[in-house]
Amino acid sequence: MEEEIVIRDITPENLGDIPSFGEKGFCRSCLYWESPEDFSRFDPERKKDFVRKKREWFLQTLGEFGSCGKIVYFKGVPVGYAQYAPASRFLNVSSYKSGPVGTLEDGVAFLSCLYLDGEAPRGRGIGTKLLNSVIADLRKRGFRALETFARRGSANNPSGPLEFYLKNGFYIKDETDLEFPLVRLHL
Repeated sequence: MEEEIVIRDITPENLGDIPSFGEKGFCRSCLYWESPEDFSRFDPERKKDFVRKKREWFLQTLGEFGSCGKIVYFKGVPVGYAQYAPASRFLNVSSYKSGPVGTLEDGVAFLSCLYLDGEAPRGRGIGTKLLNSVIADLRKRGFRALETFARRGSANNPSGPLEFYLKNGFYIKDETDLEFPLVRLHL
C-alpha cells in the first residue's frame, strides 16, 4: 500500500512534478523570487518560457548548491512544494524591508516558498512535514539557520503565514515591515 504522504527532493527527473496551481501555472512557472522583472510581466502566451526559465534556475541551483526544493505528494498526486537556497539566488529578497537576510557565508539558507495547494487535505500536518524535511536536509548539510519572509495574518504568501513558522520554532528576526517580518530558525 502506497504511503499517503511522500516528500521527495526536486531533481532534474521530477521537475515536471512541481505543482502547477491556478491559471498562471504556479509554482512551475513562478519567477517571483528568481526574476521579479519577468514575474511582473507574466503573459499566459509565454507560460512555456517561464516554465523553461524556472527549470533553468533549478538546474543551475542544483548544480551549484545541491538540493534546493521538495515536492510533497498525497496519494501519489503533487499537492505542495518547497524551494530554498542561499538568498543570493533570489533577486526579490532585496525588495523586502525586513532584513537583511543571512548569507551562505554565515551558513544561512533562505526558504522562498512553502506552498500547499488549496485542494490539499488539511489537518494531516502536510505543511509541517514538508518544512521538517527541508530543515532535516539543511541540518545534514551543516547549515546554521533557515530564514524566510512570513506574512502576518494571512496565508496568502509564497512561504506561508507567520503563525505557522512561530508554531514550528522560528522567531522574528526583523519586523521593519510588520506585514512581512523576517523569521529565523537556528538549526
